[in-house]
Amino acid sequence: MSRPPRRRLSPALLRGRFRTLFFALLAVAALALGHWEAAVPALLGVALGTYSIQVALRRHEDMAHTFAVLDWLLLGCTLVFSGGAESWLLAGIPVLAMGQLAGAPRKEWPYLLAPTLLLLIVLAIADPSLGGSRAGGVAKVVVLAAGGWVAATRLKRRPARVRRPARVDDTTGFYTGERLEELLSAGMDAALAEHRPLSVVCLRLEHFQDSRDFLGPERSEQLVRGVARRIERRLAADDRAFRVRPDSFVLVLADRTLAEARELAAGVAHDVCSNLIAGRRQTLAAGASSFPTIRRLADLLAEARGEAVSPDAAREAAPAAVKLAAAQ
Repeated sequence: MSRPPRRRLSPALLRGRFRTLFFALLAVAALALGHWEAAVPALLGVALGTYSIQVALRRHEDMAHTFAVLDWLLLGCTLVFSGGAESWLLAGIPVLAMGQLAGAPRKEWPYLLAPTLLLLIVLAIADPSLGGSRAGGVAKVVVLAAGGWVAATRLKRRPARVRRPARVDDTTGFYTGERLEELLSAGMDAALAEHRPLSVVCLRLEHFQDSRDFLGPERSEQLVRGVARRIERRLAADDRAFRVRPDSFVLVLADRTLAEARELAAGVAHDVCSNLIAGRRQTLAAGASSFPTIRRLADLLAEARGEAVSPDAAREAAPAAVKLAAAQ
């Protein structure tokens, strides 16, 4: 039994949890640096974070921007009591900016970052010179806030997309095995509804690995392309062709009986073996099955593949079968 999908947490709830953790760590840092007064607004931030979590659980995004403004106000108060523009706790500015932005939609970022002006105002009220250089103090806060914005931007980048298997083979233009069951199943349903036959043909290039070793990957694909063109000439508009393995094709033939499918397979095999392709003489092993004589998709494919055995293999298997029958 599969587990139900996990519910995605709202940005407001994520910010509430971040807020609580951020101000708790800020209070610890203030106490570690000996700034006891600075720990008070940080602890108020912890209380605010706890309250914002409750609001987010009940009312989602309500008061989200209000909480963001209060975050910057409380951070400003903490900095005032810990040395103002010269405080080591200024390192909390990019952390708070990143935490505010990372879980929020981009359209809300200006509203969440704008309250950094409130932090500057609080610092300027406590120390108009902002550590001896007003321009330097402002620049320092802006750079730190921008660092948080950059960090949030990198976190916002989507993970690399998982590359899905190709659905069309580059060499032949046929479908890949990725779509075989889907399209064969649809063909079986249509054939059943319209009371018409459907056949499956499996074609396998014999000794393909030998050809690949001799020709190399590029020229062996030219060989496959040449075989595919000969297959394509005999397909009707409603037929489907698939390259399911490097050396194997499956054809889904709409409105064709088993006899007609075998005739098509024999014609393709003759076309392939009667001409040199990529400088090589190539032969095909073929097998066929029909629907609705065989109704299960897996059995339909297995029957066609089972027939597509090499004549050499068939000859080798025959004496063994005779010996087995004689022993019985």
